[in-house]
Amino acid sequence: MSSSAFQPPLNQIALSVIDLRRTERWFREGLGFLPAGGGVLMMSGPLAAKVQGLPKAASTCWWLVGRNPWFQFEMFQFRRPLARLMPADARPCDIGYTRIGVHVADFDAALANLARLGSVPLAPAAGARGARRACVRSPDGVFVELMEDDPLPTPVEGERDGAAAVRSVTLSTPDLAGSVAYLGAIIGHGPEDIALHGPEHEALWGLPGAQCQRAVFRAHDVLVEVVQYRDPVGKPWPAGYRISDQGILNIAFGARNRKDHLQVYQRAVAVGARGNAKPVHLPGAGVVYVNDKLGFSVEILWMAPGWSDRLWGFVPLPIDKRPAPDNRRVSGTVRIEASPQRVWQVLCDQNAMNRWIGFGEVRRIRDGAGSADGYGSQRFMRGTPGTVVEEVTGIEPGERIRYRVVEGSPFIFHNGEIAMKAIEGGTEVTWSIRFRSKLPLLGALWRVLMQRMLDRMLRQGLKPHAEGAP
Repeated sequence: MSSSAFQPPLNQIALSVIDLRRTERWFREGLGFLPAGGGVLMMSGPLAAKVQGLPKAASTCWWLVGRNPWFQFEMFQFRRPLARLMPADARPCDIGYTRIGVHVADFDAALANLARLGSVPLAPAAGARGARRACVRSPDGVFVELMEDDPLPTPVEGERDGAAAVRSVTLSTPDLAGSVAYLGAIIGHGPEDIALHGPEHEALWGLPGAQCQRAVFRAHDVLVEVVQYRDPVGKPWPAGYRISDQGILNIAFGARNRKDHLQVYQRAVAVGARGNAKPVHLPGAGVVYVNDKLGFSVEILWMAPGWSDRLWGFVPLPIDKRPAPDNRRVSGTVRIEASPQRVWQVLCDQNAMNRWIGFGEVRRIRDGAGSADGYGSQRFMRGTPGTVVEEVTGIEPGERIRYRVVEGSPFIFHNGEIAMKAIEGGTEVTWSIRFRSKLPLLGALWRVLMQRMLDRMLRQGLKPHAEGAP
C-alpha cells in the first residue's frame, strides 16, 4: 500500500434496533451520547433499497454523537423488512460484528446509569481503579465494553466535551487473514501493535478461557479489532441473515471529498468486495455499501465539511429535531387482588389468553427461547379487533414483557410493554402501547379506540381472570 494512500477514519457504527426510543435512551441516558437528528424520507424507498441491498427498504433513523470529532451511532428501526430478533444464545465469538468499546469519563456513573435502565455487567469489572473494564449488553443484545482507561496509544485532537467516546468495534471472523486483507485495503494500512485486549478480558463478555487470534487496526480515533476464535468456535451467520436483522448492521469509513471516497471504494473492489450498487452521489455527499466474501458489510461514505455534518447527523442537535417512528401512545394501569406469581403466570400463558384478552382465538405459533412463551415466541390472535401476530421481544421474569406486532396490524412501529409490580394486597399492572397508523388521518381515531380496548381488556378481562381461581 502506498504511503500516500488515503486513510479514512472509522466514523460510524450502524445498528438495527427493535425499539428505537428504548435503544436511543440507553445510549443517551446510560452512557451520555448526544442526539444529532435523524431521517425517514431518505431511509425509505428505491434509493435506500439500492444502497442497503434490502428490497423495499423503509426505516426511521436516529443519530447520536459523543466526544469523537467525526463519528456517529446510526440506529435504524426497520418497518420493511422487519428486523429478525438476535438469537437468544448469541455469543461474541459468533460470526459478525459483535462488540463495541466505549471510553467513559465516569466509570461508576455509567454503570449506575445503565443499571437504572436494566443493564448490569455480565461479570465483575476487571482491572485496577483508573483502568477498569466491564461489559454489558444493549437493549438489542450488542456487547458493549465500558473502558475507564483510554486504549488509544496517542491522544486525539479536536474531541468534544462529553461523557463518552467510541474507541473500538470488534468483528468475529472465520478467516482472520481474509478479514485483515479486506479491512487493510479499506483503511489503507495494516494492523498495528496495540494492546486493546488480552486473554484476561474474555471473561468480561462471557468467554473465560477463550482461545483466539487478534489483529487491531487504528482508524484515526477508533480501533477496529478483528478476532478469529479457535475455542469456542463461533456459529456462522444465521440462515437467511440480512443486515436489517437486530444487532450491529455495519461500520462506515468516511472521506471529505469524492476523490478519496472513490479511492477507498476501488481498493475494496480490488480485494474482491462487491457493492450492493454503484456509489451514489448527492450534493455534498456520497455513499456505497460493500460486502466481502465472508458477508461483512462496510459503508464507505463521503461528505463535504460544514452543512453536511449537520444534515447527516454528525453534530449535536436538539432532541426534538428528528422524526419519530411512532406518534401515538396508549397506556392503562390496573390493580389486581392476586399475587405477582399468579399474575405473571396469566400474562405468560399465551395459549390461554383468549379467556381475557378480547380475541376469540389466541394460540402460540412459535416457541420461544428457554420457555415456550419466552423471548422470540409468537402468538396468532383473531377476533373482533382483527387478526394479528405478536412476537415477544424481551422478558424480565416477574417484572416485564415486551412485544411487537409483526403481521396484520393497521399500524407500523407497533410495540407494547407490560410491567408489573407487587403492591399491598396484590399486583399493579401497567400496559403501554406505541404505534403509528398506516393511514395518517386515522391516527387520532385509532388512539381513542385503542385506549378504550386497552382499558376494557385490563379491567374486564385481565383483572377478573387473574383474581379467579388458578
